[in-house]
Formats: sequence, structure tokens, C-alpha cells
Amino acid sequence: MSKKTATAVPILVLVAICVIAATLLGLVHNATDPVIRDAEEAEARAIYESLFPQASTFEELPTSVEGCDGIQAAFDDAGNQIGMIVVASGRGYGGQVPVAVAFDDSGTVRSMVVMENEETPGLGSKATEGTYLDQYVGFVARPIGEEDVDLVSGATITSKAVLSAFNTATTAYEEARS
Repeated sequence: MSKKTATAVPILVLVAICVIAATLLGLVHNATDPVIRDAEEAEARAIYESLFPQASTFEELPTSVEGCDGIQAAFDDAGNQIGMIVVASGRGYGGQVPVAVAFDDSGTVRSMVVMENEETPGLGSKATEGTYLDQYVGFVARPIGEEDVDLVSGATITSKAVLSAFNTATTAYEEARS
């Protein structure tokens, strides 16, 4: 066997392994992608329904606000719009912190939840709990500052991420209303 052949055989074997692996990964992705997408949609729907339990349908609205991940208009059984849910993100310690803010028809915050994130459990996660989030309820849809809320000591970065996401949500809400 020549030296060129001895070098070419391992290269061809590695190329064949790569092609087979890439094909298998593509097949697995094609099989699991719809399942993952359906699960994500079901999780989002559950969050929307928890924020507006009286809503029977939700309709996605367009937005051009940077940092806004989506807007859903909530409708009752009669087809009347009863509010909007705006999902926006702020940069936290462990990555993006997505927040879903529910606004009633007058633009007042009804409730707010922090969605799945990578903040530090037990520390940064304190700024994602009800006690911290409850202080946002009742605000009118307008950006607020750090002086308007009590940031969580030891979770300042996460608190600021939630505040930033809230402010983005208020901007997106106002854009959607007009």
C-alpha cells in the first residue's frame, strides 16, 4: 500500500462518519422539533391563561420594540378584548430574564410573572418571586425607574433585568395600543 493510500483511507473513513452523524442528527432534529415547539407553545399558553383566566382566546399582535418577545391580546367569550400580555426580556446575571406582563384595557398592570431563566437559584431567583413582582401591580403602562421599586438586595442584577423587561413591556404595550 502506498503512502498516499495509507493517508487517504483514514480521511475517507472520518468523512463517512461525519456524513452519517450529520444525517442522523438532522433526522433526530426533524423528528423532535415539532414536539419541542408544541411543548413551548403549550407552556406559553398556560402562562397566558394564568395571567388572564377569564380569556377564551389570545391573538398575537405585531411589535417592533427591541427586547419585546411578543404581544398577545386577550379576548373574552363574547370576543371583547380584555387586555394584553406583553413578553419582554432584560439582561440578568445568568442571561436573558423573560417577563410576561398583563395589562388591563386601561393600561394598568394586573399581574406579572417571570418566565424560565438561568438566574442563580436562591439568590437571583428572589427577584423573580411574587413578593418582588407584586410591587409592579397597579402601575400604569409607562417606564419607571429604580426609585419606583425596591430592588432585591443580593439580586440587584436580576432585579434590574426585571425592571428593564417591565419598561420594554410598557413601551411595547403603548405601541400596540396606538
